[in-house]
This record gives sequence, structure tokens and C-alpha cells, in this order.
Amino acid sequence: MPPTRIIMAMLAGLALSAVHADGADAAFEPVAAPTNLRVLPESTSRAGVRSLMKQYERALGVSCSYCHVEDRDSGVIDYASDENPRKHTARLMISMLNDINDKHLAQLGSDRRYAQPVTCGSCHQGRATPQVFEP
Repeated sequence: MPPTRIIMAMLAGLALSAVHADGADAAFEPVAAPTNLRVLPESTSRAGVRSLMKQYERALGVSCSYCHVEDRDSGVIDYASDENPRKHTARLMISMLNDINDKHLAQLGSDRRYAQPVTCGSCHQGRATPQVFEP
């Protein structure tokens, strides 16, 4: 799968309408087809969304409720809701990664030294907020 598709599929999880069986990340089970997709293709599968969301969790060291709205009483997560501003930020960041990988890195042509696709983990490295680089 090309890097853009992977990144776009990752965002689908940010817009997925689903419910946790017991509120634990390990129990993440989508109960409906992905909805409210803004950056990902509508054709993104549930399995693709699930895989990408797990990659986001590892890259940022967060759980689903970091970007999605979770009902405090029931623990049910509304994946389709846009109420959490972090979801908007995630969409922008994924669009940025798409541009870097598809537009900019693609211009390097045969210079493979810099052709490694950029991921969320490239900067975040397991942290919700990337550390500032200080030479």
C-alpha cells in the first residue's frame, strides 16, 4: 500500500463510528462502517482503519479518547464526532504527511537517501506532543 493510502487509512480511525466493548483499547471493535471520513478515502475498510489507528496509538503514545469524544459516564467513544479539537489537528497533520510523502519526497527521484516515508512517529516518537529539537 502506498504511503498516502496508509496515512489516509490511519485517519479513518479518527472518524470511525464505533464502540469499545469494555472501554479498553485492546477491545477496540468497530460496530459500523467508517463514517465522517474527511481525509481518508470512503473506501477505507474497517480493518484498514483499525490497523492505522493502532499505528497512531503507538506513534503518539495515546489512546482513542485522545482524539475522539468519550462519554464520561458510559465510556462509550463517539468516533464520528468532530467535537474534540484534537481530531481536527490530526486531520491536518495527516494531510501534511501526505503532502510531504507524495509531493515533496516524490521530487527526490532516484536520491533514495531521503525517500523514507514520513510517519507520525518520525516526530512524535511515542509522545502526544513531539519534543522540540535543540541542536
